[in-house]
Amino acid sequence: MTDGMKPTRRPRRPRSTAPTTPDPVEIAMEIEASGESPTGEASALLRRHSALIDEQIGLARKQFILASNEIFRNRIRSIRDIAIAAMVVALVVAAGAVVWSASRTTGLVIQPFTVPPELVEDGLDGRAVAALFQDELVRLDVTTDSARPPASFRNDWSEGITVEVEAGGLSLTDTYRALVRWLGKETYINGGLSRTTSGLELVIRSSDGTAVTLQGPVDRPSDLMRQAAERFYERTQPYRYAIYLNTKALTLPAGPERQAFDDRSRAILTTLSSSPSETERLWGYNGLQFVSDGSAREAIAILQGGLEIDPEHPLLLFNLASHRDLLGRNEAAFLAAQRAARSLTNHRNQVKISANRQISVPIMVQARLAELQGDWTQALDLRTEGMSEIQDQFWSDNARRRLVTLIALRRASEALDLNARLNLEEGTDYYRVTLITPFFPRAEAAASLEQWPQAVAALEAFEAEVAPNLPALTSGARSTFVWPRLAYARARTGDLAGAQALIAATPLDCYLCVRERARIAELAGDRAGADRWSAEARRQGPSLPFAFAERGQMLMARGDIAGAIDFYEQAVERGPRWADPQKDWGDALMAQGDEAGAIRKYRAAAERAPRWGALHLAWGRALEAEGRRDQAREKYAEAARMDLSAADRAEVVRRLGAWRQR
Repeated sequence: MTDGMKPTRRPRRPRSTAPTTPDPVEIAMEIEASGESPTGEASALLRRHSALIDEQIGLARKQFILASNEIFRNRIRSIRDIAIAAMVVALVVAAGAVVWSASRTTGLVIQPFTVPPELVEDGLDGRAVAALFQDELVRLDVTTDSARPPASFRNDWSEGITVEVEAGGLSLTDTYRALVRWLGKETYINGGLSRTTSGLELVIRSSDGTAVTLQGPVDRPSDLMRQAAERFYERTQPYRYAIYLNTKALTLPAGPERQAFDDRSRAILTTLSSSPSETERLWGYNGLQFVSDGSAREAIAILQGGLEIDPEHPLLLFNLASHRDLLGRNEAAFLAAQRAARSLTNHRNQVKISANRQISVPIMVQARLAELQGDWTQALDLRTEGMSEIQDQFWSDNARRRLVTLIALRRASEALDLNARLNLEEGTDYYRVTLITPFFPRAEAAASLEQWPQAVAALEAFEAEVAPNLPALTSGARSTFVWPRLAYARARTGDLAGAQALIAATPLDCYLCVRERARIAELAGDRAGADRWSAEARRQGPSLPFAFAERGQMLMARGDIAGAIDFYEQAVERGPRWADPQKDWGDALMAQGDEAGAIRKYRAAAERAPRWGALHLAWGRALEAEGRRDQAREKYAEAARMDLSAADRAEVVRRLGAWRQR
């Protein structure tokens, strides 16, 4: 309350004093409770009241039952309605799925051919002729290994080539086939075989308007079918037919027959590269780069036409990296491979290539990136994965390059054993089209063991036996791939004049070429020339570790240990998983008397190349210099079980022999 005022009380209502009428039921119940039996009207009233209560309970029970039944019926109706609705939805979804599936169906369906009665009597009925044509088309399709995804073709046969079976009555299968024919994307073929005065005539027509007419002798219907299949394949699948011709040409020795296949393939792809369709133009450029009579430089110029259409196409970027490698432009190849790797992280780019290339191309790209950084362990893992996962033309390339990674990891004996087995398994066709032949692993293995006369012999055998059969595209790469290695091997045998003459014939924009110019100049005592070419190599490959490590080796040989360590450090920055600069850095620290630092570097190198015999020998020397003789002996024993040069093996034998005499 406020303002100091007192509250006022409400007046109380007076209590009622009127008499109340007693309730008969209460009276009867009081009598019953007292132990006496009610009589008269009280008893009758109590009975009526009990009956009324029973009646009300019964009525309530009935109402409850009726309500429960109604609730149950409502629930049943709801469940029924939901079930009906679900069935309707399921039927609609199923029908939609069938319609969608039918609309997406692709493939080639060959209908039974019309055949005259006299040929039917000879066993060539309509289905038999269609089956012969099917066999020839399947042969062409299976032998064509293309990276182009089936969905990019106007006529997609990826779901198979089948001969149509005539319907035997109405069925679900027949209904679905009718729906596919109405909505789908299948290509249908029909045709007829007839006799003429000169032999047989075969007419083939497709649902897309393609028509082929050929004639041939009566006694060779299979030849007629093969010619018709190739003609039809060329007209309906020109890109794949061009790849088929190119693949077939690569199995042939140089000569008129091979040239004819190349010319025809090139003509088809040239036409596609002028197509109004961007898709056809892109793939025309991609195919044309491989059948060009020119060098890798010309192939890159052709490939740029496709990259103008799609700058992030993963296959075109991968091919660009490969061509740059052939030219010896390893830095540019490294950048293109990085672009390809980034492109492949996008699913929209992945589906731009065929399903098998979606497996092989990422492996090849990542393996090449690892090799260009000296990460031979990862490269080996990827090449091994490639051999197990890849079933296309890249299998052989992975197999051979896997040998190179083994040699780079100083496992030359293992690589040579595998090389001999691959030589027996592969046959000869592959050797006509690649630089990585059995001769190359032999040369690399010999070089890793400082067996320079053997390295020269293997590379000269390549020049004599393989080079004459190489196609123009890879033949031009001999000057960037084979000659620099051969020149350096000759220099190591003492043939400096021969080495200098050969290296002078190599291009100046080739990373390996200028690296070997520097090393040959150093061997010849031309330090100024070595300095100049080494600087040029580092300029051409600023992201790559190899020229930096080789510069460190030059300075180390000159006695500039601090300068050598600086370049080894730069090599490690660019190739952190490459063992060689780690080991060389350890050698430099040993020359400074820092055995503990050398051991740390040797340990790091061993993590990257655990079976390098010369590394374990150097590690043992460092341990022995620290007085850790037992551990040094273990390293010498490990080195003895690994590949070693003749000089290193003699030292290991001498050190272990001296240990036994103690």
